[in-house]
Amino acid sequence: MTDDVSEIQEKDSDDEIIPEMSIEERREALKKSRWNVFMYLGIAAILFAFALYPFVNTSLAVDESIGSTDYPVQVWGLPIPGEDFTDIPVEVSIDVQSLPTSVSSIEIFMIENSDGCDDSDGSNALKQDELRGGKEDHPNKYHSISDPVESTTYDIEFGIDPGIYCLIISVDGGNDYSGIDVSAELDIYPVQMPLAIIASMCLLMSGFAFIGAQKHGKFVKNLVETKDSDSIEDTVLSQTAAKRIQAGPSGPPTGPSGPPAPGPVGPPAPGPSGPPETLNEVVEAQEENQTPEENIPPVQPEDGDVYEDQGDGWFFRKFANGTYDQTVYTMQNGQYVPYENPDSESV
Repeated sequence: MTDDVSEIQEKDSDDEIIPEMSIEERREALKKSRWNVFMYLGIAAILFAFALYPFVNTSLAVDESIGSTDYPVQVWGLPIPGEDFTDIPVEVSIDVQSLPTSVSSIEIFMIENSDGCDDSDGSNALKQDELRGGKEDHPNKYHSISDPVESTTYDIEFGIDPGIYCLIISVDGGNDYSGIDVSAELDIYPVQMPLAIIASMCLLMSGFAFIGAQKHGKFVKNLVETKDSDSIEDTVLSQTAAKRIQAGPSGPPTGPSGPPAPGPVGPPAPGPSGPPETLNEVVEAQEENQTPEENIPPVQPEDGDVYEDQGDGWFFRKFANGTYDQTVYTMQNGQYVPYENPDSESV
């Protein structure tokens, strides 16, 4: 029992094996399948159009003097005798314009004769009598229009075997044929059945090509969606973020625990009203307050500020309001720079 089950599973797995193809190969196969669908549909449309086109077309007119007309017709096709699907369609359109009052019917005969319409041996007249009596083996060779009406068109269709025929249109009006105005149009479709069969096969092939195109399209779609899908890490992160958003904040935000600290109670103390007393005191005070990490940028003179020379390269900065800066400046590269103690940098 287990062996049978394993064999069935192996067969199913073999049936489900899909040949390994790249996405480019899949797209190329999909393109070819679609072109095959259009090609077979186009061929089927062309074949159906030719099948409906009459390859033999002839116009006839009934002779007023004798009340009839005949025309030899050669029909070609598959030589299979008897009434079957290989019979060749023959359409005869009878246009009745005017008739004597004595006319009772119009008869159409398709008489098979290797000599065509040559009735020197009287065979055509004999076969006319057989067709009227229904003694002919092939029934689709005779048609009668009883009591025809003027200004009317009658369409008759025959299905006959390939061969040489004589088409006879006879107006039964006794001996009075004056005023007869009857014409006929003959259409023969010898390739209708073969072309219809081939066109049907093309439609079937287009159906198979469409199924193949659908399969290739499905594989290409799956490959593209797999290639464009997010990775596992991105999926997990997006799910985690979504869960956090749904959960919301864990509690209300924390604000200040008390009122802000009070501001200054009075105006700031006024600055110095004059220059430092001695240069050495200012330098010593600046050296004490200066740290090695300070990196004071050069100072450019502002509008209204004056740098007073104190000798030995020392300068005091006097503001426009008459007060002095408590920093000592020196001249370096044409710019006034705050003095820096070199000993403080080595500490």
